[in-house]
Amino acid sequence: MAGRLVREKIMRNLILATAVAIAAVASTTLANTSANAAGFVFEGHKHCWYADGWHGAGWYWCGYARRKGHGWGGPEGWQGWKH
Repeated sequence: MAGRLVREKIMRNLILATAVAIAAVASTTLANTSANAAGFVFEGHKHCWYADGWHGAGWYWCGYARRKGHGWGGPEGWQGWKH
């Protein structure tokens, strides 16, 4: 009986720790998305600043920072834009 209670407590703690980790990742992702949401439009594409895109820090089509070969605009100062 005591062994079962210990396993249940461990499982509850594991589930709680996982939920906290997921919430932390989600909040970071949402914060980055919110910061990037104030992009600029150039030639019909909304551009967002990404510090870690596939071509390095710079302006990319929003949502394209990881799509290698697509969406690169330019570095800081491109089109006179500041992030």
